[in-house]
Amino acid sequence: MHIASPHIIQVVGYKDTGKTTMIASLIAGLATKGLKVAAIKHDGHDHHEMDQEGTDSYQFGKAGAAAVAVMSPNRTAILKQQHTRLEDMLKEFSQYDWVVVEGFKHAAYPKLVMVRHDNDLTLISELQDVVGVVFWSPDLLEEIESRGHKGVTSYLFHDREAIVDALVQQHSIC
Repeated sequence: MHIASPHIIQVVGYKDTGKTTMIASLIAGLATKGLKVAAIKHDGHDHHEMDQEGTDSYQFGKAGAAAVAVMSPNRTAILKQQHTRLEDMLKEFSQYDWVVVEGFKHAAYPKLVMVRHDNDLTLISELQDVVGVVFWSPDLLEEIESRGHKGVTSYLFHDREAIVDALVQQHSIC
């Protein structure tokens, strides 16, 4: 039996451009359409910590466990003390309809670029596989067109339902 690969969309942008808010909206929008969604977040600074000091999982990791799994009737979390390539993690999520990825700017997957300020516009020309640009204001949309980036699909940040609909429609055609 062949398992179909999930649709992948990356949400990329500089700090404080609304990536996390957009990803949460995409996940909610896709899930309300009955789709099974997974998320992957890139933390380039190793600031994340799934377990908290004082918990068993924290103690196991501190004791030297290379991986710790926490399982309950409704959730499973795995924390591995190793680097994992994005491609390998995507294989782990092959049973999902969609995987929404935060970060990994230079990976070769379709991207939504978050633009909150003028200086965020540079990302559009620096990255490959940009399928859409999400702007915080209509003024920024005019700015991108004046820089010669016509033809880039653009959305306003607060029109998240339209973004979800466009992604689903685009991938139902593929």
